[in-house]
Amino acid sequence: MNLSTRQRTDRPDKKGECQIFFDVTWNNQRLMVATWVKCLPAHFQPDKKLTVAGKDLLAGEKNDKLDLVLAAINGVFKRASATGEPVAAEQIKAAVALAIGKKKPEAPGLVAPARTQLQTLYEVWKREHPNQSPDAARRYTQVVARLESFQPGLTLEQLTRPVFMDYLGQLYEAGLSDGTISHHVKFLRICHRLAERSVPVWLKIKVRYGRAVSLRREELQAVLSVDLSSTPYLERERERMLFQTLLLLRDSDLRRIKPHHITEQELVGFGRLHVLEFYQKKTGEEVRLPVPPPAVDIWQRWEGKVPNVTQQKRNMYLKEMARAAGLERGFVRVRYHQGQPVEEVLPLWQVVTTHTPRHTGADLVLWGSNGDQNLKEVALGHLAGASVYGYDRIERYGPLFLRAWAEVLATPASANSFDGTSEHATSKPCDTMVNAVPITGSFYRVVSR
Repeated sequence: MNLSTRQRTDRPDKKGECQIFFDVTWNNQRLMVATWVKCLPAHFQPDKKLTVAGKDLLAGEKNDKLDLVLAAINGVFKRASATGEPVAAEQIKAAVALAIGKKKPEAPGLVAPARTQLQTLYEVWKREHPNQSPDAARRYTQVVARLESFQPGLTLEQLTRPVFMDYLGQLYEAGLSDGTISHHVKFLRICHRLAERSVPVWLKIKVRYGRAVSLRREELQAVLSVDLSSTPYLERERERMLFQTLLLLRDSDLRRIKPHHITEQELVGFGRLHVLEFYQKKTGEEVRLPVPPPAVDIWQRWEGKVPNVTQQKRNMYLKEMARAAGLERGFVRVRYHQGQPVEEVLPLWQVVTTHTPRHTGADLVLWGSNGDQNLKEVALGHLAGASVYGYDRIERYGPLFLRAWAEVLATPASANSFDGTSEHATSKPCDTMVNAVPITGSFYRVVSR
């Protein structure tokens, strides 16, 4: 069973709110399940844990109702799996109607068009996702343009398996990697769902990715110490990169950080700390981390507003900055073409991207914590629920996270107000990495006993 959340945006009510449906497919069957929940398209977030954004005054009530409908649908399939019986559409309708107190389930009333062009479906997708970033919108614009060049006016009815294989062949001939081609396949799968059709089993591609780019400790130091005074836009990018590295953020999450995500909190035994709390865009999982003081200083200079630029510009700035820092180490970039690895040795500055800070932060936290893999996973937001540090116990893993960064940034032991600094911090000479950028105050100035 596959389930996705959709909104009917072409029939808003007087308030501009549109109905939300669950699109359920199973065993070559499809059903649009009415939820009787409405919200503004701007408040609709189908890829997040809370489908109706908190800006909606009735978001809590609406999300609770959606959870009831979802539980009813899952209950039908669980019972069918236990008994080995097939699931009928009427069973789902009856279970949903009972869950929300409706005597008779209402039909969604969505009728798929006989013929639908991919360009038209792309316009529908844009209306259903009004808050998409410019980078995501541009990616699908490029996909649609290439589809139009392949076969103008292509419709889903014409997209048979032979046509799909011909299209893949054209993309491979153009030299596109498997990762890039996966965006094309993803768009075609989205089009089937928008047209209320089951996604064909052959409409998929297996993708493998090479090792991600990560900076070593001395390379990060080089970036932080290089003189960028003649290029203010690179100085701003260096701040973004350092902030993102210290908190192991994805670029998509960095863009979404708002003032209420970073607050001062009283932690027993450690005084007041700045703490980052938010839900990741990609996974919906919560991240809760103490903010290292250099990141606090940057956040305060930003006055709680991240100075965002497009991802395309960020990638350009990061490469220019890395080149200015002399990051010439050879990096073996591996891209997969038709499932086969293709290696290419490039200077490090040429392969740095907006995802590099996240991987750099992960590797350096692992280094600074003497190989604490669990701490790294917690900081990345990969561990949902319980871990060896307990459920959501920042009091336990927070100090370890801050100590790891103190180790990486080589702060002297006297600046560390925690008891029992690691042996490395007291034995190695102090570098000047933290002081290479205009960051005021000692590293642990926000931590008090």
